[in-house]
Amino acid sequence: MDRFFSHLKQPFTSVWLSIGFVIGCVITVFYYQTLVFTLFTLLIVIASAYFKPFLPVMLGFICGILAVWLHFLCFYSISSQKLSVNQPELVTFVVQEIISQRDSTYLKAAITYPKNLTRIKSPKVLVTLKTEYPIKVGSTVTTWLKLTKYRSQKNVAGFDKERAAFSHRILFKAKQVSTAIQISNAVAPNLINKYRRNIQNIYDGTHMSWLYYALMTGDKSLMSYDHKQTLQAFGISHLLAISGLHIGLVFSIGYFAFKYALWFFIRTIKQTVNLSIYYSAAGFCLAFCYVYLSDFLVSASRALIMLACILIVYYSSKQALRWRALLFALVLILAIDPFSLLNPGLYLSFVAVGVIFVLVDRRPFGKFTFFTFFKGLVVLQCALFVGLLPLTLFFFHGVSLIGLLVNLIAVPLISFIVMPTLLFISLLSPAIDMTLILSLLDSLIRFCFEGLLLIPVEVRWINAPSIALPVILATYLSAIVFYMLPYGKVISLLPLSIIIIDYYLTPKAIWQVNVFDVGHGTMILVTKDNEGFVYDLGPIYFNRFTRIYSTLKPYLEINQIEVIHTVISHDDKDHSGGLDEWLKLGYERTFKTTQPEGVDSSCFTQTLNFNNLHITMSHKVGKHYSDNDNSCIVHISDGINSVLLPGDITQLREQELITEKTLLKSTVLVSPHHGSKTSSSNMFIKAVSPEVVIHSTAFKGQWNLPHEEVLKRYDTINAQQYTTAEHGQIIVKFYKSGYEISSARAQSDWFLKD
Repeated sequence: MDRFFSHLKQPFTSVWLSIGFVIGCVITVFYYQTLVFTLFTLLIVIASAYFKPFLPVMLGFICGILAVWLHFLCFYSISSQKLSVNQPELVTFVVQEIISQRDSTYLKAAITYPKNLTRIKSPKVLVTLKTEYPIKVGSTVTTWLKLTKYRSQKNVAGFDKERAAFSHRILFKAKQVSTAIQISNAVAPNLINKYRRNIQNIYDGTHMSWLYYALMTGDKSLMSYDHKQTLQAFGISHLLAISGLHIGLVFSIGYFAFKYALWFFIRTIKQTVNLSIYYSAAGFCLAFCYVYLSDFLVSASRALIMLACILIVYYSSKQALRWRALLFALVLILAIDPFSLLNPGLYLSFVAVGVIFVLVDRRPFGKFTFFTFFKGLVVLQCALFVGLLPLTLFFFHGVSLIGLLVNLIAVPLISFIVMPTLLFISLLSPAIDMTLILSLLDSLIRFCFEGLLLIPVEVRWINAPSIALPVILATYLSAIVFYMLPYGKVISLLPLSIIIIDYYLTPKAIWQVNVFDVGHGTMILVTKDNEGFVYDLGPIYFNRFTRIYSTLKPYLEINQIEVIHTVISHDDKDHSGGLDEWLKLGYERTFKTTQPEGVDSSCFTQTLNFNNLHITMSHKVGKHYSDNDNSCIVHISDGINSVLLPGDITQLREQELITEKTLLKSTVLVSPHHGSKTSSSNMFIKAVSPEVVIHSTAFKGQWNLPHEEVLKRYDTINAQQYTTAEHGQIIVKFYKSGYEISSARAQSDWFLKD
């Protein structure tokens, strides 16, 4: 360790070690068990064998791999000896958040017994309870639960619940299996809870109390969903996350407050004493207290670590290199938690600081005037907007059009007026009546917020197509090369040029079929030339939740797909559950051709030309043995490959189709009735002769589909079989010569795979 810090003045060894450590963490977290991990490891070993300077890189690389594995084994690897999964278990947990209290209580909790489910710290769990006893945050509950490993539906677009749960160490789901329950609501309030309660009491009754509470505590529980969406649309949601802006502001307040207080009480000070160290220490202590009271939020802790590294490098090095401080801060953060690489905030914060460092290096300090301050602020906001734009497009699939202008007003307002005033009010309100000042502040902020709401929705946020990770990496690599090699600007175009060439040389799919993972139900999207044909809208859960907004809508927006036709196979809730939300989005027009008599009617037997895809829709009018046999059957063909979507038809309807010589032969078949044994007769399978069969089913659903007999029937013809329960969303891409199948779970991170 001494040797490491001795290189702060000659940083080559420490820098190379740090770079190797970061690379090791990144490669292991994202590419372990892949060819990329193997090739990268071999490359570093070979380079280290032939070039001595690479030895520190290899050492750091190995340390990075070990850090990831140790962290995973200690905090995320479930001990099978401590738990019988899917068996009733007596569990004691402490409630951390109450998510819902409608039909039953749904909450997030930290397990305290059984202990050591993971090696060091017990994980968190999402619990469903049915009890009439009052439960609140901080309650200790003991009851019998059926614990299962956390798993959610997996699709390539939309919010990744599994990764988010992993980031928060939520490793289990649980349901109460016994009426026996013990609840202790005797919660001893700690300092953080007392602080939050005090802040809530101070600002209670103001119009913008949710904003003040979030700024002072980092807790967004008082914010409504609409508030969060509004702030994101304006590109200012980062102002409510306790991050570098807030930590820097609190540090500055502590720095200057201690400086002028010391000057006031001690007028004569020896010139040999470097007082700025003491000023910085005072500012850092105040920032630490702020982070502590925020309960060490990830963003706040990350900003505090960055501040500490910058101060250490600045005061211990004759030539204070900002980039070295940034690198060491990243190493320290990854050493504490290498899986913080899964948090988009990590990249946004470090890139933002990097952009600020570039501006500081390129823009010399001059005489301070209001004009120079405003000009610098404009330049800074423009630089941050451009610098963060690739990451914003990648993580959020869109950008706030008005965000640049709004931030020019919001950042100074929050930094120089709101935050200092809130700190002033919070500190003095116990001793002095601050009602007048708080009223004036509240009126100002309310006026500004209501003014924002007058801005048309159309210019607040614009959705953008999906951007591949290599494009993002090439963009930033080109920017780094351009900055570091001012005389090699042509070289900086090389990474982007490679990506562009690769894009044009890579074969493009002519059309594709997406079978979404929606549990027990069906939701299918056929696309060609950025236009879509939707077959069924998935299930509805508890008469409230569907997969329209969480699954289908994000996929359409990210891939810039316009839906032309929609058809619902039949009126079962697992196929038509999302109809109301689909109509609210304005897609009623897409039924005019397929179901011209109304969305409640059956489809018309007809043929359609969908961008040169031949679509045959068949429906038999009349009563059937089962309502499932009223399903609309859709056959889609490009002349070479084809797809059959049979809905929930039974073997009786299958026999009728064969007798009527309906066009059935297909390359890909979505199994009838989710793989139920009452469907997929041997004669039907022979008539279709599919090469690929997809079962749209729920993971460990109550009907245990697809049935084993059905799986064996398709095995007899050597068909490839996929289930959404096991593989997540299934994507079939058709090319001029053949097709390609991929799944969402195949793209999952190694630590999320079963």
